[in-house]
Amino acid sequence: MTQLNEVLKELSDVQDALLALPDDAFGEKYELQQRRDELRETAAAFSEDLEAQRSSDDLWVELKALRRQLRALDGQRINLVSQAGSDQMSALGGVLLNTAISEGQGVDAVVARIGRIEGILIDRGEALPK
Repeated sequence: MTQLNEVLKELSDVQDALLALPDDAFGEKYELQQRRDELRETAAAFSEDLEAQRSSDDLWVELKALRRQLRALDGQRINLVSQAGSDQMSALGGVLLNTAISEGQGVDAVVARIGRIEGILIDRGEALPK
């Protein structure tokens, strides 16, 4: 963990340096932004390594909880068939509302997290239920 702490410390220092630069320091900002991006990638790699070290049992518990959360979020969506009937404009409004609901509740992040966990479990040879 010491390496990760060093990366995070340097990332913090780079961010502070970026904030301290004047608006017209384009060259310096560019170099610091490049370094910040490198450090973010390094920190993400550490995160992935730690994630892969979690036990399968722990991942299954989180996966089941995320799936329940996703079902609950889906249950809050507007039923387009019963709401709109044959009116296409009402159906379009329902689609737009459902999209806004999903974005507001972070459905994409939940789906991405489920995919990440499933990927780790598949890599371990675990069979995922449909």
